[in-house]
Amino acid sequence: MHQLVQDDGSLSEAVHTLAGSRSVALDTEASSFHRYHERICLIQMSDRERTYLVDPFAVKDTDGMVALWSDPGTEIVIHDADFDLRLIKRSYGARVNKIFDTLIAAEFMNEPELSLQALLRKYAGVELDKRFQKADWSKRPLPLAMQEYAAMDTAHLLALRDLMENVLKKLGRWSWAQEEFALLTELPYRSDEAAGPGFLRIKGAKRLKGKELAVLREVHAWREGVAEQVDRAPFMVVGNEVLLQLSSSPPSNRKELAQVKGLGERNSDRYGTAILAAVERALALPKAEWPKLERPKRYKRDENYERRLKRLKERRDVLAASMELNPGVLCPNLLLAHIARTRPADLSTLRQLEGIRIWQVENLGAALLEVVD
Repeated sequence: MHQLVQDDGSLSEAVHTLAGSRSVALDTEASSFHRYHERICLIQMSDRERTYLVDPFAVKDTDGMVALWSDPGTEIVIHDADFDLRLIKRSYGARVNKIFDTLIAAEFMNEPELSLQALLRKYAGVELDKRFQKADWSKRPLPLAMQEYAAMDTAHLLALRDLMENVLKKLGRWSWAQEEFALLTELPYRSDEAAGPGFLRIKGAKRLKGKELAVLREVHAWREGVAEQVDRAPFMVVGNEVLLQLSSSPPSNRKELAQVKGLGERNSDRYGTAILAAVERALALPKAEWPKLERPKRYKRDENYERRLKRLKERRDVLAASMELNPGVLCPNLLLAHIARTRPADLSTLRQLEGIRIWQVENLGAALLEVVD
């Protein structure tokens, strides 16, 4: 059973109850799939006996809830914490200081399926109903069926967490997981600048060149403006494939625009003038103002780099097989490439490499250094 929390008094009681638990399961339902202005629409929290569904549209005083999340003595259990942590920081300014991520735990257990649905089915015999996975959680009132669906996401999470801790300790990987969990607290504070502007994050954008990129930048900016104005997810205005087609084969009139696959007659009629104006603005730009793709970092020529990297991958794969782990979980290729280029001479130097973990140095370091040279 769950309790729907829609007033400050009920929230205060819920937080007081949950504060007595060393671990609290947490999940959020957001509006990102349907709305441009992303916000938390529902918060699920469970201890080992109760589940609370907090309506953030109805409550006003969230200080107690934020303090609970931030309490270093309270472990917050989340499945795939990255998105939730960023959203919590953006919405409430909260920093979650102690985390158990069941997705990371599943990776270290070498689980073939990492979804919460698969893990609960396997270890708790619970079948999650995912029919509301893409529902609009901003709508009110919230139907009972959607409430029950949301409650299931945290109701069994602490039992799963306990089982996972026991397995990881038996495997000798509990300290590995603890190190990864601690690093999660920094995720919401990392800069997104490296990801580049929004139009370049569209899959396939970097295959475009010159004026095509200029068109993509303009039509993407047009779509963002419409999406923000009507508060709808950008893909609900027009899809990314439409933007890529407009960019690679820019239409010059309504007839050509109507032939763009996926745009549709309705959108062509509604947005045609604005789209053609955006295309025209881009095509009128001088070459000097076209977007430029950042070139990959160039390294000093090293004829033996590829051979070192190959040896490192081979050694990593052998170790992964012996540990029954996914090679990418044990040591990702990007980190191996960094090791191949920098050629650390000893474990102390290896430990200083950006991105490497202590557990990797202790369990893989010596074996990888053997094949660096």
